[in-house]
Amino acid sequence: MNPDATDGVRVKVALLFNPRAGQGASLGALRHLLVRAGHELVRVIDRKDDAARLAEPPVELAVAAGGDGTIAAAAKALAGSTVPLAILPVGTANNIGFTLGLSAPAERLVSGWESARLQPFDLGVIGCNGSTRRFVEGIGGGLVESCMREIRTQPVPSDDPPRQLVPALRRYADALRRLEPRPWVFFVDGERRTGDFLLVEVLNASAVGPNLELAPGSNTCDGLLTVVTAREEHRSRLAEYIDDRLSGRTSRLELPTESATRVDVSSPRPMHVDDALMDASSTPLTIQVEPGAVTVLVPQPS
Repeated sequence: MNPDATDGVRVKVALLFNPRAGQGASLGALRHLLVRAGHELVRVIDRKDDAARLAEPPVELAVAAGGDGTIAAAAKALAGSTVPLAILPVGTANNIGFTLGLSAPAERLVSGWESARLQPFDLGVIGCNGSTRRFVEGIGGGLVESCMREIRTQPVPSDDPPRQLVPALRRYADALRRLEPRPWVFFVDGERRTGDFLLVEVLNASAVGPNLELAPGSNTCDGLLTVVTAREEHRSRLAEYIDDRLSGRTSRLELPTESATRVDVSSPRPMHVDDALMDASSTPLTIQVEPGAVTVLVPQPS
């Protein structure tokens, strides 16, 4: 494998697999795809907590098959490693795959690895009280955090995971109607921002939650994070966008955005980090970007 493409080289693969992912891909089917493509599956990991094993020898390529949580666990585990990551987004929202343009079925993605390119993938880093943690999709508060908290209390029905996006979007529409703007004080590359906001998101991916594309221009290989905000005057835009999504209409959400390498939150609110919730803290947060922390394998459009 060289910096430009796989060149059809047979590689030793470690697979991080979530059998409960939304699209229900089976381990047998994934194993068949990898072997048929000429690769050697040397390790299967079915627990995100064991993701660090993705980089252990003799692995030459790590593959994450699952939803955003599984892919994020793989990316964070591989940060700083020379082992590249191939992504098979078989979850429900697939925000990370969506950001990378990986919308094809798993079979086409695997067959496309022969001509795929290796590209850098940034991660976000949160600093608080002398400790750090990485994120992949984003961190923020307001609409996304409050709705995630509601869904934790009253989960979306899971009898048909691929259709979970519809009830989740309905929850967001209901939450938006009830949501009150909250006061925030934060700094974008040293410049102060203050006011009452419906949402504040610092994103690495272009979408969060139930595939809400809050930052259409976000790029995971530019060494920058995207700060997205919405005030009361943007409530109708958010509502129209969610309604369009529920109605199956193509829609693009336009909210105030700015690029940054560092965001300091001096008055932390309850927030989410990727798909996890973080309680409010009186300690300021520092949010930065770790450029090119991971190398990802991205098949080229056919």
